[in-house]
Amino acid sequence: MKFTNFKGLAVAAVLSAALFSCKKDAPAEPIEVAAKYENGFFIINEGWFGHGTGSVSFYDATSGTLRDSVFQKENEGKGFESVSSTVQYGTVFNKNLYVIAKIGGPVVVANAKTMKEVGRIPGVKGSDWHAFVGIDENNGLLSSSNGIYSMNLKTFVPTKLTGSTGDIGDLLKTDKYIYALSRTEGAIIYNTSDLTILKKIPGVTMGFVQTPDGKVWFTGGKNLYKSDPVTLETETIALSFNTYNTFSAWFSSPIVASTKENAVFMIKTTGGFGAGKEIYKYVSGDQTSLDKPFITTAAKQSFYKKNLGYYAKTDQIVTTTVQDGWGENFKVNTLNIYDAKSGTLSKSIPYEGYYFPAAFAFH
Repeated sequence: MKFTNFKGLAVAAVLSAALFSCKKDAPAEPIEVAAKYENGFFIINEGWFGHGTGSVSFYDATSGTLRDSVFQKENEGKGFESVSSTVQYGTVFNKNLYVIAKIGGPVVVANAKTMKEVGRIPGVKGSDWHAFVGIDENNGLLSSSNGIYSMNLKTFVPTKLTGSTGDIGDLLKTDKYIYALSRTEGAIIYNTSDLTILKKIPGVTMGFVQTPDGKVWFTGGKNLYKSDPVTLETETIALSFNTYNTFSAWFSSPIVASTKENAVFMIKTTGGFGAGKEIYKYVSGDQTSLDKPFITTAAKQSFYKKNLGYYAKTDQIVTTTVQDGWGENFKVNTLNIYDAKSGTLSKSIPYEGYYFPAAFAFH
């Protein structure tokens, strides 16, 4: 006679039910959803001088569309006053977007994913801010037409650096040094630890960017320079065109670097106010890469100020152009996106308005 162990079956049934119940009721893995202004990049717009305060646009990579005035829309009643100022620069540091306005304008800090304002240095008559670089979570530097200021990133209070004078533009931080571009003295290199001046390189006209090998790049006239960020030794690469400084009506230098290869991209500007139609790509160690333009704009399109950016997330070059000419031509804009390896145009978005796009900012 076969006996059935009902007690054992009962225990097994209870265990099975318990395991099934645990599996069914276990919380699902959280699904990470990109924030509103995370998947894409920002366009920093001067605005029509005297008619507004400038603006920030956002290219939404998910939908492939542009959103305009995203800061004003997320912060009702706030902008980049005064209307006589010019929004000129933007960069993302430690999850915040720093938007810099010159000629009496403010420094505005917003959460880079939500665009909600988290702080500002109000615009005042006589101020003339240019660029920003973060040092650590509590400190950053602001350049201006009157030297360099340290900036507390909790209180947003600027303090002028001792011995810092004159028109200063672009800034770049490496592990040991901070490179600053001076209108009269060229590159000024500071020790990051105590902000003392270590070296000056006269004649520098455009900079600074850093490639994956750590090298820092800048230009002087018809030369491209590669600087070692440890020894500060400099290698010179001849260019077939002249590079201008950007202080006549200050804007950030139209030079960017790849994060995938040791390569830099430069707009061949036609003067101190920007413009131009060609982008050159220099691959480190390959002089032939400068033999011809890497990108040329479409007919009747030209660059304006720093209309050049590198979108690291997708390894793409992004540009904006305005239509050749004056007056109403400035409201004819095009956002172009290119493959950074081949220079092939992958997307082109025309849009209309007196934005006067001046720079890009990336997460």
